[in-house]
Amino acid sequence: LSATGLARLRDDPDAFVADLVRPMPRQPSPAARFGTRFHAWVEARFGQQQLLDPDELPGRGDAGIEDDADLRDLIALFEKGPFADRVPHRIEAPFALVVAGQVVRGRIDAVYAEPGPDGDEWLVVDWKTNRTPDSDPWQLALYRLAWAELRGVPLEQVRALFYFVRTGTVVEPPDLPGRADLERVFRAD
Repeated sequence: LSATGLARLRDDPDAFVADLVRPMPRQPSPAARFGTRFHAWVEARFGQQQLLDPDELPGRGDAGIEDDADLRDLIALFEKGPFADRVPHRIEAPFALVVAGQVVRGRIDAVYAEPGPDGDEWLVVDWKTNRTPDSDPWQLALYRLAWAELRGVPLEQVRALFYFVRTGTVVEPPDLPGRADLERVFRAD
């Protein structure tokens, strides 16, 4: 599952299972395609080469929905924001995490090393290019847990936040759930 798939399972298990049993075609998401182009630009900006072409990702081969003017505007906004000149430790860091017996796979948009009193601490950032600044904190919780486990560091040494590029807003949700909280939601009693 992806982080989004896991959130769908959390929010409506019956609908999630129904989609698995009888999948229905879905409209391609222009927002996902647009976001993929922005992510590719960020990777190129910081000199980290993509492992995959954006068109090779599932659901990302949509044609005819690019808006180059809007992408240029978004890039200009990013270049004025708090991450414009901050070089990430990793971009599009892949992970696989087992949560309550389910493998969750994904890519973390950006990870920054931050010096801390007990050694390196980490900042996980999820870029958001959507026009409405709303996102599910559980996505950040999964990314944060995945990075902590990949690095073998305590969860407390990893912060996580959303950066809404269009508005320049940084949102760091307080009290993100840890592994036990994430697993409790998906375990049947």
